[in-house]
Amino acid sequence: MVAVTGSGSPALGVALSARTPAARPADLKFAELGDFLMARRAEVTPEQVGLPGGGSRRLTGLRREEVAMLAGIGASWYAWIEQGRAKNVSPEILAAIAHVLRLDEAQCLYVMRLAGHAAPRRPRVPGEGERRLDARIVDGFLPNPAFFLDRYGDVVAANRSAVRLLGVEGARPNYLEMLFLDTRARARFPCWERDAAEAVAQFRTQCGEFLGDPRLAALIDYLCEHSPAFAALWAEHRVSSGSSYEQVVRHHGLGQLSLTRVGLELPVRPGVQLILLSPQDGSTAARLAAWDREESRTAEVVAVPA
Repeated sequence: MVAVTGSGSPALGVALSARTPAARPADLKFAELGDFLMARRAEVTPEQVGLPGGGSRRLTGLRREEVAMLAGIGASWYAWIEQGRAKNVSPEILAAIAHVLRLDEAQCLYVMRLAGHAAPRRPRVPGEGERRLDARIVDGFLPNPAFFLDRYGDVVAANRSAVRLLGVEGARPNYLEMLFLDTRARARFPCWERDAAEAVAQFRTQCGEFLGDPRLAALIDYLCEHSPAFAALWAEHRVSSGSSYEQVVRHHGLGQLSLTRVGLELPVRPGVQLILLSPQDGSTAARLAAWDREESRTAEVVAVPA
């Protein structure tokens, strides 16, 4: 991962920027909470919550005072929440706001974590034994691709199928940099727009509770500066549970493969996900199996001394 700090843009949300090094993590979380609620408020129409629409409305979505009224709280208090100035918002108030804004389960959990109402996850550096275990785990899913992804988007372990199929190569490749900065990514992923949107939403979900991490802020600034596509998606403030979705991969030797991508949270490894890609049809499964057998034979031949 290239840790370069870019100039950034206020529109991208100062909460996750490296441009505010003096800010405390708690302040960054409340700022992100306000930005997130504001983005979701813009997506809810008056008609969806039983209010009259049309007329002389100039903005998209709900007004602040409408959210406050429907949630049963004061308009000034809700304004403070969106401005990142409210530091002790109760779970009950957040639940009422989430109901008005029609937040899904992943979005509700994200909001609660930002406000400090979910058990914090403590990141830690894995030891050598864990790294060896990671390698054995992902190899156990062959011939299907499998890899571990940390909160920075770094691929910390991957089996040979994931390395060659997805292009996650190098000593410690970064999945986000591959997806947004590698010119081959759009050819490799025919549904690139969907994959990119899901990747950014999952990334925000993972890193939201680790605000104040300089490396994380530097990565976000770097991607925003070098990828307009990432910057635009980041500005949308979307989150995702990342439970499962279809990922289509095009390989020069195997053709187009249809896979189900599943991300599994690891309670003992906060901020780390195990990503599994399973064939959606018999043809994809057969091609992956044949390819892996050939790769295994090739590796054995290379390993045998002359």
